[in-house]
Amino acid sequence: MGSLVIISILAMVGLGALFAFVLSLADKRLRVEEDPRIKALLEALPGSNCAACGFASCRAMAEAIAEKGDAAQACPAGGEEVASQVGEILGVEIEEALAQYARVRCGARVSERKQDANYQGVQSCQAAHLTGGGGLACFYGCLGFGDCEDPCPFDAIHMEEGLPRIDVQNCTGCGLCVKACPRGLITLESIDDDLEHFVSCSSLDRGKEARRVCKKACIGCGLCVKVCPYDAVEMEDNLATIDHRNCQECGLCATKCPTGAIIDLGTYQGWQKIRKTKRTHL
Repeated sequence: MGSLVIISILAMVGLGALFAFVLSLADKRLRVEEDPRIKALLEALPGSNCAACGFASCRAMAEAIAEKGDAAQACPAGGEEVASQVGEILGVEIEEALAQYARVRCGARVSERKQDANYQGVQSCQAAHLTGGGGLACFYGCLGFGDCEDPCPFDAIHMEEGLPRIDVQNCTGCGLCVKACPRGLITLESIDDDLEHFVSCSSLDRGKEARRVCKKACIGCGLCVKVCPYDAVEMEDNLATIDHRNCQECGLCATKCPTGAIIDLGTYQGWQKIRKTKRTHL
């Protein structure tokens, strides 16, 4: 009986050794060598797996870059630094591009927005938008539930008085907040040394209705157009727009705007001017 047990154990050990040898041999013969650039690319990429690039993970993106060799600027979260490193790994020259950050096209806090109804539904912008706007009188205004804050992997968005504030120091321009906003109020803008003013409103309502539902709304009065000496401001569908190709940053449009819908980044609530080397909150 004892010898039978010993024979069984030896047989199992022998089979195990045989299978290990076969697997080892198969591994050597069938192994597919990974492109060494993939490891280098993974070290260069942020590693946040935010999926803003369209890939499920940074590894998937690294594999795509190594395969195609033409996606050096495909990581929106990495910015110029990562793009430069990826370019070195691929052996290609990367054109310099302005960094981007998110900007909210609504400047009204909760106290400055009119509510037509008391919303008791799911506390999300998506749900409120699908159910008549969550009681918010302005069809174009921020719903304030923070759907844009939740997906941000870089802690760059914080809700303050029902309005998202962008921390430009943390913002990488990945665009996840842009996708999350059901009203399209968040856009990506290039950081330009000369860019100081923007229209913090998206309402297309006529003046009387716009003012009825929001204290910060652009009312389409056209005063900003009249005072601009550089023909840089125009009205489109009752909403002021600034052409930064003509804008000389004189600030008259922001100074004369009766509702404060045009924001001067240099003075608005004490925020500093946006600069590539000195960023703050928007």
